[in-house]
Amino acid sequence: MLGWIRFAYRLLWFIVSAFLLLVPMLILAKFLGASMKFRHGLFKTWRAVFLAAMGIEVRVLEGSAPTEAAILMGNHRSYADILFVFSATPTIFLGKAEVKKWPIIGWAAQAVDAVFVQRQDKESRRAARKALGDRIQQGMSPVVFPEGTTTESGLLPFNPGMFYTAAEMDLPIVPFVLQYSDPGMAWVGEEKFVPHVLRMMRRPAWHVTVKIGPPMKGSEGEALLHEVRSWMEQRVHA
Repeated sequence: MLGWIRFAYRLLWFIVSAFLLLVPMLILAKFLGASMKFRHGLFKTWRAVFLAAMGIEVRVLEGSAPTEAAILMGNHRSYADILFVFSATPTIFLGKAEVKKWPIIGWAAQAVDAVFVQRQDKESRRAARKALGDRIQQGMSPVVFPEGTTTESGLLPFNPGMFYTAAEMDLPIVPFVLQYSDPGMAWVGEEKFVPHVLRMMRRPAWHVTVKIGPPMKGSEGEALLHEVRSWMEQRVHA
């Protein structure tokens, strides 16, 4: 009985807060020309209340948010990673083009100037890398998931593109690692978005740990990739 009450409360709060509060406010703020800082403030406030309502605690166990703009690179467990990383530092996100069409998440992402990419399209990838570089020059820190998809544990092979962009543009990369206290909350395989959200709402309280590394720079993309991956592997398997 308690589980169903918890589920009903979370579902109601999710619908009201996201559809009736967050997305309209973000879209209106962007339409009216509100600054990125203001829009991020709206998103940050909603995120904190949303995670509390969902019974999810975010714990930063190592490191701290970068003091200067950098490319944040980490492992990928689910679409909710956006919220967990944002708990540690304000960011913008690189996401696959399909996310742009998603209700709530896609709308909110557009309102906070996320960058979208068609991963199979070479020109789209090039444009996305340039857009991220431009945002860093403007003082923003984009989040990139170099695996390109989600996994329940460990690390998948990295897509090298952003490492070469970082090396060419002399941009720092700050690695991070996310770990779910319940690995079953990862969104992997063929599971659809809505069933996963509903499954998350039925779950009792759980937490996510975040570990943040030092800024890493280099003139060779391949070497930079290996340095970042080595740091992440030590913590993913810890």
